[in-house]
Amino acid sequence: MRVLLINPFYPLAEMPSPPLGIAYLGAALERGGVEVRVFDMCVSGYSAEKLEAIIADFDPQMVGATAVTMTFNSAIDAIEDAKRIAPHVVTAMGGAHVSFCASQTLRSHPGLDVVAMGEGEEMVLELCDAIEGKRSYASVQGLAFRDGDDVVEIPARPSFLDVDTLPLPARHLTPLARYRALGVPISMTSSRGCPFQCIFCVGRKMVGAKFRKRDAANVVDEMEHIVSLGFDQINLADDLFTANKPHAYGVCDEILARGLSLTWTSFANVNTVDVPLLTRMKQAGCVTVSFGLESANPEILKTVKKGTKVHRIVSAVEACNEAGMRAHGSFIVGLPGETPETLRETLDFSEQLHAMGAETGFHLLAPFPGTAVRDDAAGLKLRILTDDWTQYHANRAITETPGVDTNTSQDVVTQLEDVAKRRFWELAEHIEDGTASEQDYVSYEGVVRQAVYYDLMMQDVLECHGSFRTDGGSLDAQEALGGLTDRVQAATGRDRSEIARALAYGLEHDMLEYTVEGGVCTWRFCDTPESMAVTEIVRRPPDDAPAVATDSPAQ
Repeated sequence: MRVLLINPFYPLAEMPSPPLGIAYLGAALERGGVEVRVFDMCVSGYSAEKLEAIIADFDPQMVGATAVTMTFNSAIDAIEDAKRIAPHVVTAMGGAHVSFCASQTLRSHPGLDVVAMGEGEEMVLELCDAIEGKRSYASVQGLAFRDGDDVVEIPARPSFLDVDTLPLPARHLTPLARYRALGVPISMTSSRGCPFQCIFCVGRKMVGAKFRKRDAANVVDEMEHIVSLGFDQINLADDLFTANKPHAYGVCDEILARGLSLTWTSFANVNTVDVPLLTRMKQAGCVTVSFGLESANPEILKTVKKGTKVHRIVSAVEACNEAGMRAHGSFIVGLPGETPETLRETLDFSEQLHAMGAETGFHLLAPFPGTAVRDDAAGLKLRILTDDWTQYHANRAITETPGVDTNTSQDVVTQLEDVAKRRFWELAEHIEDGTASEQDYVSYEGVVRQAVYYDLMMQDVLECHGSFRTDGGSLDAQEALGGLTDRVQAATGRDRSEIARALAYGLEHDMLEYTVEGGVCTWRFCDTPESMAVTEIVRRPPDDAPAVATDSPAQ
């Protein structure tokens, strides 16, 4: 059997990382003998024509997509395109969004055949068996599907997965070189589950309250593999890495015992850290711990069931400082009970933490399906203004409280966004006038390089313009880079010197590669054959631009 998995579009501003859930599903399918391909719309331009070419080439029996609320529209558009292109293909969707509105989604979108609710690694193989007629759809726990005009939801599995039995994510299916070119970290998990009960979080309902840990040696095996793939930073994306201190210590001790040199970040609750643990994490390569702080107002913290007190937040930041760890705190604007006074309280507290050396950020409340803030919005005196899922990215105000309207909430985050933009343009000015520090230059180049590569990916520039003729023998690196730079500039209109620096960096760091065969120079991202089987499907023949001169004897 063949399965095409789709990772829907996720804006660059949200810092997409290589799709972890898709890689776990791919690994489970491959272990079950299923052939898998991944179409990653985060780092490859989308069109129905491209999807049609991929389906024609791969001929899958199932096309599946994952989605969080913000990416649902992108995912369902691709699913409905797939159904139109190949009506015989079974279309499926999983992820946090549809897990909590499965029936509604199936009734609203006739191009979608089934919804997988909750963890999918075991379910997806059972679904494949159902598609092949080896079992009934009704026997797959956690599956929602149509039965005539009705929608049937089969109850979820009685227990969550043993995460130690899962195969390592099948990252060879994903276009990792593209993510390395964007300079984003790669995510992995060492556990699932969160014992806290925050009413705005859907994660706990997806993975449960029970902390399920992987064996430390297995975790560090995966870290070693990631390092070998060329990533220089890992985002340990556990809901709460520090929920179980013996586990956290075990992972750190295993890293240190192997002498593994890597940089990683993690998430924690302020109630679960202390100086000894943070010090061990720092020794093992952790550079930043992110805390969900949400508010500085005690009543709001109580309402949202955060289980946190303000003095514990201060203590956690002090502990990070003592351990030499960078602390990052995230606040949510517009929580139930928000007033102009609580907003001011939180903003002032953020400044206090900033003065202590912590980094802070603000998001706006997004009432995702499955969360208590959505299900009990009326009781919490919260007004939800839209069900346009594209607005659920936590950067735009879509809720109101009796004390704070959308304009007030939006102004807070917009002002902070404007500060960040001003800092970037000030940095650009320092670069231009020669007053920037070395680190400023590195930061600025990283942003520019990211923008160049994002254009290359989303406009399919290498696939459409990255093959060109030479006038004879082989090209050296500078000639090949020059030829590609000309074509990228023509395609994107970007500054030529910025393009040239970005491409040279990519070639030097094994993100890009080129070959010269039969008088044609062809540029590609340095991805696996499995990944390129999807991304290269739209490659065009050499263009008719003048041939690039070579230094061959034939000249």
